[in-house]
Amino acid sequence: MCTVYVNDNPVKAEAGETILTLLKREGINIPTLCHIEGLTPTGACRICVVELADAGRLVPGCSSLVYDNMKILTHSTKVINARKTIIELLLSNHPDDCLYCVRQGNCELSKLAQEYGVRHRGQKTFSRTCCVDISSPAIIRDSNKCILCGKCVRVCEEIQGVSAIDFVNRGSSAEVSCAFNENLNISSCVNCGQCVTVCPTGALSENQSIDNVIEALNDKDKIVVIQHAPSISVTIAEEFGMKPGLDVAGTMTAALKKIGFNYVFDTAFTADLTIMEEGSELVDRIKNSGKLPMLTSCSPGWIKFVEQFYPDFIPNLSSCKSPQAMLGAMIKSYFAKEKGIDPKNIYSVSLMPCTAKKFEANRPELGRNGIADIDAVL
Repeated sequence: MCTVYVNDNPVKAEAGETILTLLKREGINIPTLCHIEGLTPTGACRICVVELADAGRLVPGCSSLVYDNMKILTHSTKVINARKTIIELLLSNHPDDCLYCVRQGNCELSKLAQEYGVRHRGQKTFSRTCCVDISSPAIIRDSNKCILCGKCVRVCEEIQGVSAIDFVNRGSSAEVSCAFNENLNISSCVNCGQCVTVCPTGALSENQSIDNVIEALNDKDKIVVIQHAPSISVTIAEEFGMKPGLDVAGTMTAALKKIGFNYVFDTAFTADLTIMEEGSELVDRIKNSGKLPMLTSCSPGWIKFVEQFYPDFIPNLSSCKSPQAMLGAMIKSYFAKEKGIDPKNIYSVSLMPCTAKKFEANRPELGRNGIADIDAVL
């Protein structure tokens, strides 16, 4: 243990820990844009700078280690001015489309600009003219909004093990792109959406289907049905100011019916059905010397990962569909028959917690006679 002075206050610290870790533990907030908990710091964004009072210089808090008698100033004039300059530089080539950006109200760069009082461009501006990549059924990539923090690159490579994107070019031409500057749809991307989760701006976002669903709801000739994963009903409450973890399945079902959905299904039913089908398949493989071990996952991102990176294990995969796909198939077969509805007149929507479900719904295997089992995933 050692003693560190933070804003002139003595604090006990562990030798070898970073300044950022120490400050977080002490409840002192300093901004970060490139930091990912648990991964080796890169110090790419420099927004976490603090001042060493005894040396009079700035150091990045995420990658600088503490030492005994270190004197840290977290919000000195020099620190504040440095952070403001970094924000101004990031904004100098950032699009001015905040009013209709997908991250409106939830953009980390915008929040920092507001917190540090950046109200005008203090730096010379230049615009990017990158094409927006909408090729993926799950993810939209807009390099014009990228601030090169590198979080998407790191989570894709170091956590997911996919490496679909990386830094290309140098200097002012640097950007995050796929191999050979191709689009996401022909990259090694598994559509998991973890890059969207960590992106601090709107450079990566979900490929929305809301407009298509609204159009279907307004079509009097369509029977619009929706299924929702169990995880949705126990996570969405906090978005509306309710207690986190509260199960609002009943309230959500009522709201969906008010919106205009004709039928609401709980995907938990086919989650049980998936278990039964997988159990039957396993018994059959054991009895008839089938391929073992049998591997199974309800995650289409995981399935695509196996297909791309470990094709030798494809015969080990269970042939059973995911709960989303099973319920989609049942709605347009058994349910349609029971209700006397032509499957062509059913618009099936899925409410899921993962962007990879959008990719799964587009798989040609999930449908019959040119009719998709799932028409849209939210």
